[in-house]
Amino acid sequence: MNGPLPVDSPIGGFFWSWVVPVVLFGIALTATWLLYRHFSKRGGGE
Repeated sequence: MNGPLPVDSPIGGFFWSWVVPVVLFGIALTATWLLYRHFSKRGGGE
């Protein structure tokens, strides 16, 4: 009675397996780089 539901996952295929992860990784990489640039320009070294 507690088996899996008899439905297909709406998320699947090339788009969800390759495009979305690459875009999310690109956004994270860009945000990390921008944060690094922002905080590395502050002088003082403290």
